[in-house]
Amino acid sequence: MRNKPLLLKFIQSRLAARFIISFIAFAVIPVLFLGGIALHFIDLSHRRDVSNLEMQLIAQKDEEIEKFFADTLGVLELHVGSTKGTLQKDVTATLTNKEQLKLLLQNMMESNRAFAEISLIDSAGLTTERISQEQGVASDGISGQFLYNTNLPQFQEAIKGQNYISDVYYTLTGPMMTMSAPLYDFNKQIIGVLSADVNLLPLVRSVSAGRLGTSGYLVLLDSNGSLIAHGGGKDVPAGTSFANSSRVRRLLQGEALDALNERDRYESLLDKTPVVGAGKKINDSGWVLLAEWPLNDADALMQDIRNQIVNMTLVSIIAVLFFAPLFASRLIKPIRQLETSAAEIAKGNFDYQVMIKTKDELQELGDAFNKMTAGLKRLQELKNEFVFIAAHELRTPVTAIKGYISMIFEDTKANLTDSVRQSLETVSRANDRLVQLVNDILEIARSEAGRLKIEVFAVDIRESTEAILEEVAPLAAEKKLTLVYQPPADLPLVLADTARLKEIIMNFVSNAIKYNRESGLVTITHEIADDKIVTHVADTGYGLSSEDQRHVFEKFFRSEAEIFKKIQGTGLGLFITKELVEKMGGQVWVKSEKNKGSTFSFSLPLAKNKP
Repeated sequence: MRNKPLLLKFIQSRLAARFIISFIAFAVIPVLFLGGIALHFIDLSHRRDVSNLEMQLIAQKDEEIEKFFADTLGVLELHVGSTKGTLQKDVTATLTNKEQLKLLLQNMMESNRAFAEISLIDSAGLTTERISQEQGVASDGISGQFLYNTNLPQFQEAIKGQNYISDVYYTLTGPMMTMSAPLYDFNKQIIGVLSADVNLLPLVRSVSAGRLGTSGYLVLLDSNGSLIAHGGGKDVPAGTSFANSSRVRRLLQGEALDALNERDRYESLLDKTPVVGAGKKINDSGWVLLAEWPLNDADALMQDIRNQIVNMTLVSIIAVLFFAPLFASRLIKPIRQLETSAAEIAKGNFDYQVMIKTKDELQELGDAFNKMTAGLKRLQELKNEFVFIAAHELRTPVTAIKGYISMIFEDTKANLTDSVRQSLETVSRANDRLVQLVNDILEIARSEAGRLKIEVFAVDIRESTEAILEEVAPLAAEKKLTLVYQPPADLPLVLADTARLKEIIMNFVSNAIKYNRESGLVTITHEIADDKIVTHVADTGYGLSSEDQRHVFEKFFRSEAEIFKKIQGTGLGLFITKELVEKMGGQVWVKSEKNKGSTFSFSLPLAKNKP
């Protein structure tokens, strides 16, 4: 009973309720979506597999049918293609030699058991010899009478030199057809015709043996849409016409079925069983091969897969519903602690620590929160340090300098030579720039708040660079440094704020002077790359380590190298420079090698179509 208030509090927690609802939604919806997608793609894959199996079986039987025709006609063509060795060179004697004719026809009959009857017809259309499977022997004519075949298509086509294949006709023994081929002498002159009645029983057996799964079968139709053979196990006699079927008519017209479309799922031609079918027309004979696979067999495996996916989806959803409240309760307490800590930080109490001991990502989140608090505390300290440096290290001396210079200019008793006055004026301008720089430093906070104003115009970067070089020339002379600047004559304008651009160049050049060796070299160059002008300020000074290069543009960064500790600086110059360049659409970077010098670079966009 003591746990009841805690449980009630958990149930009433808006965060817990929102988490549970979101957890369930984001877990269940993807499961349902992925399950649906999986079913869809599995169904597509299954249809392609069914289509491939049916088309492969059709292609196999198509090849067998074409081979049957080629082998059957090949027997006729093989025996009549040459008269040497088989027939005597005296053609007339050959056609009247009963023994040789009988031997020829018997060899042909034995070479292909599909022949039911073979006849030899001379060029006048007279049957001179005939042999059949039933007789087993050759005979001339019927009852000793010669038969004339001049009006029969098998004679008319073959005597012209063309092989002939008739339409299928149906007998009590099964489907038959007639084939004929011309008979040539050794001079390639047509001297007669070989005609054969062919029994299609080998094709019937082959088609009947074709199987898909446990109940899929093949249907073979002739060029008129009549049934030649099928393997469906149904009592549908050969010769049954299916010419009235729209599907058969499309196949006879040359349209193919691939078992991929919904229209390829229909009621079987044989017994109205729902099937998935694929078919094609055999070009040489005009016949149609159709594969039909009953859906209850073709989709049996697919149905099992569907059931498995549905069951797994339901189990996943139930698991989500069960575990969602447990995960929510585990998260509530640490989140409450983070909420309390955030409130303390909002009050400025950066010493508050979050104590989460879950030994998982929540504890890591608590540790990260504590690190963030420490970072905020350090940031506050840096901010205070910044104000101190800006107020006491920069503003006081530049203000004093400005005051003393003004006093010198206003002192009427001061006898200043032109060179001295000119030097003082240069110092005054430099001091004015320093005053502006101090103000800019104080505006860093405004910049981070998005309130720093930058007004860009088409600016001649060469003029700005030359002005800065003239200003720093005395500093370079003190260290016996050589300043090298040879800008190209056709240097285009850049988009920049004039005053800010001078600050950027001044910062890079003054650093190159400050951190250079005596009698060293400072080189300023420009290049155009990707619609931007890149300015490089290279020195021959002390250089930076790889670690220093990663942090050199950070606020208040000062290198720990012993050589740099003797050089005055606040660690703000490069940070300010980076901020200004990026706000004008450019980038800054550095390349340096210790004890060999550094090259600081910045890019600014070209002022295209600007006056």
